[in-house]
Amino acid sequence: MVVSHKIKDYSTLIISNYSGGKQVGFLYLYDPSNKYLGYFGIIKDGQVLPQNVQHANGILNIYFHEAEMETLLDTLRNEDPVYVKFHTTLKWGSLSTGKEPVGEGEDTP
Repeated sequence: MVVSHKIKDYSTLIISNYSGGKQVGFLYLYDPSNKYLGYFGIIKDGQVLPQNVQHANGILNIYFHEAEMETLLDTLRNEDPVYVKFHTTLKWGSLSTGKEPVGEGEDTP
């Protein structure tokens, strides 16, 4: 089963030498009612990613490598709507956008 939550707000925490230097940051996620959804944990490239998890209270911990952080931040900054999704059996997590028209492009000033 895939659970999906709309992300309204996010915050970042970039850290040094956490978990022996393997984890470099967190992107904390909040829904439209300001409820905490969980985080994207950012793990140094080349390190094994921890298993994604949904805790009993529904909080998600989803892990990505450092190389994906720019894409994650770009999506959170520039797209709307965006969703965090988690497959409860296969344990994959994702950041996804809402449906957009083909060829829409970005607005340019």
